[in-house]
Amino acid sequence: MKRTRIWPARVVALMMACLCRWLVVSATAHTASTGHLEVRWAEDGLTVDILLAIRDLDDLAGLDGDGDGEIVWGELKGREAELTRYVAERVRFTADGQPVRATATSLLVDRRTEGCFAVFRQAIPGIRSQRIGIEYSVFRERDPLHRTLVRFTEPNGVRTAVLGVVPAVEFEVGTRDRGSTFVGFLKEGLHHIWTGYDHLAFLLALLLPAVLRRGDTGWEAVEGFRTALVRILGIVTAFTAAHSLTLALAVFDVVRPQSRWVESAIAASILFAAAGNIRGRTRAEGAHAPGNLAGWSRGFRWLSSRPVAVAFLFGLIHGFGFAGVLAEMGLGAGGVLLPLLGFNAGVELGQMVCVLVFFPVAFLLRGSTLYRRGLMPGLSVAVGSLAFAWLVDRAGGFDRMPF
Repeated sequence: MKRTRIWPARVVALMMACLCRWLVVSATAHTASTGHLEVRWAEDGLTVDILLAIRDLDDLAGLDGDGDGEIVWGELKGREAELTRYVAERVRFTADGQPVRATATSLLVDRRTEGCFAVFRQAIPGIRSQRIGIEYSVFRERDPLHRTLVRFTEPNGVRTAVLGVVPAVEFEVGTRDRGSTFVGFLKEGLHHIWTGYDHLAFLLALLLPAVLRRGDTGWEAVEGFRTALVRILGIVTAFTAAHSLTLALAVFDVVRPQSRWVESAIAASILFAAAGNIRGRTRAEGAHAPGNLAGWSRGFRWLSSRPVAVAFLFGLIHGFGFAGVLAEMGLGAGGVLLPLLGFNAGVELGQMVCVLVFFPVAFLLRGSTLYRRGLMPGLSVAVGSLAFAWLVDRAGGFDRMPF
């Protein structure tokens, strides 16, 4: 009689459950925020725009005085002195290594694809220095994942950087530090994939059945490590190739779909992948469906049973989602190649870390009833439910989801 060792599966299942709970709690309790810092260098000094999301400022200072859920101009303007002082204390500049003082000139509002931003405009006149340093610590005490996208404009072109994990950067006018630009956007790619819960949910929905195969009675474990590994690598490679293609097309402004369409389509892709996991049998499901429904059912079965095709097809849409971060930088084609390569490398590195964590656990559990009839369909239902909520929220323009 074949003896089955139960304890490793139980231990790994517990670890997997703890990991899933941590991801859910993290997603629910915190949404990473992004700011923008735009510096324009000229012979007579610097002009600076510091853009912070109004929702983040509301979390910080409670701007919604009447509690109606909306921040109006009067509520923001009424706290201008307090907020300007906060920003001045946490965004500092140096010229040739020496501190310089920025003077607040105006408070504006700017609407971008990520939401509505307060713009703190500053001026640093009389600066002729060739080395400009920026130190940034906004929201650090409340939000360790907050980062800002820096755009430094000078006569020779546009320079970019990401501040957050790295709290300071220095630009030397007339030179280009390609290494720091690449590394900065690599870190931004890592940050984006690890805090992009919709992208992670799609990846999870694709990977859950990768260690299984469809049988006549439902899901069955695949035979052998190599078979499972090849399936995982095929899915990840297809997803990588697809989103890399559309990321490049969007950043170089060849194709730039509307943000709401892209975000809604991403939610729909997650829902499709999760629904495909719940359908486990291979025999004539939907054969008795009337008319067009039978055709749709056959099409759904055909595509959902080809995870590599699903990963590539919907990966094209996710690439447009990744492009949103870089598009907001307003980079020209001449200054976007290194940020694009660094950002994409960061996304791929982040994905591989997720796969390296997931695959050994899933492979060990693949033959257990716990995985085939518990974790796999259970997590698929959870992911699908979340995707449906995202779809309704994004397509309807409600923007009520906290992440």
